[in-house]
Amino acid sequence: MALDRANLVALDIGFTGKRLGKTLNSLIIAQSATQRSPTSTPRSEHMEFCPGIYEHAAGRIGRTPWEVSRSAELLFAAHRAAWELYQQRIIVVGIDVYNLEPEAFGSVIPQPPGYAVPAITRHAVDNLEDLRNLELPDPDASPRILATLEAGQQLQAACRGAEVRIPICGPLALANGLSGMEPLLIGLMDDPEAAMQGIQHVLNFQYAFLKSIQRAGLRPMIFESGVTPPLLSTGLFASVEAPLLASAFDRCESLFGERPSCIIGGNSAPIAKGLLDTGPGYVIAPSETDQAAFLAIANAFPRVHVRVNMDARVLVKPDFGSAQSELTRVMAIAASRPNTSVGCGVVPYDADPAVIIRLRDLSLASAFPRLT
Repeated sequence: MALDRANLVALDIGFTGKRLGKTLNSLIIAQSATQRSPTSTPRSEHMEFCPGIYEHAAGRIGRTPWEVSRSAELLFAAHRAAWELYQQRIIVVGIDVYNLEPEAFGSVIPQPPGYAVPAITRHAVDNLEDLRNLELPDPDASPRILATLEAGQQLQAACRGAEVRIPICGPLALANGLSGMEPLLIGLMDDPEAAMQGIQHVLNFQYAFLKSIQRAGLRPMIFESGVTPPLLSTGLFASVEAPLLASAFDRCESLFGERPSCIIGGNSAPIAKGLLDTGPGYVIAPSETDQAAFLAIANAFPRVHVRVNMDARVLVKPDFGSAQSELTRVMAIAASRPNTSVGCGVVPYDADPAVIIRLRDLSLASAFPRLT
């Protein structure tokens, strides 16, 4: 039986973790029996569930994303409340995770209406070449960066067993936050040498920020954006983005003794080989891409942890069956490889916590045979 979405969704798997686990176990065993090499050893393990908690944390304390993003006290309270509910292994100390550094440079982020997530409305520069002329701010003088580090230290002390991570922009995410996506792409195509000079200049700030994270006794998680097709071609990824990422990962390893996590959404299967060649420690297979193809490529990189993401939109659908079917789908994909987990992209502000808890419990209740 082919282990595809149609087969899995059609199954009457009920709503109990026990039944879900038995169903998936039998499917995976049947499929893997024909793929297993004579020396493969199956072993059983539970599947970790790690949701992407950012603005959703603000809702756990009844505050807006804007309010929480501006306060060390509220950042701590919101993410602690979310962690106490979900007990996820990774806590990312942020709401609008791409905005910390651009705001330190002068990009404008006004208060949005209601429960919307803060967003940049005016960038620090109009074109990529002007990045070379930007004065580098001191990360230790940025109120939001200081608030994030303070909240991170408090969370690390309060949430025993959790891995607390400070969000930091990847190279092109930072350039995007400073100039905008259109000037970034135009600059990379029209004058790549000048564009790279500007990007390299502002990356000196990122390296100072990494040192601030190290001094605080915390660790980073790199968030990169706009680097997958169709926005960035596979050729530009290989020639521009991959060397920048590899350099950033090397610096992280020199400071923290480990390769960092790197979160890249979008259609990342076409760039998976190039991404994994740069040596991250942890990546995601986003719901927007061919996740089975991504994991097939990742098989050549067994030390890299891969989180297979659900489509987070199912978290706000009225029927739990949609969320359960999506969990079933990603768990089956993740079980095809060691060193994986499941989770979801950005959890919406208004997602029902009971749905997330139920999905977590289902994933933890299921034991999966994996090949080692």
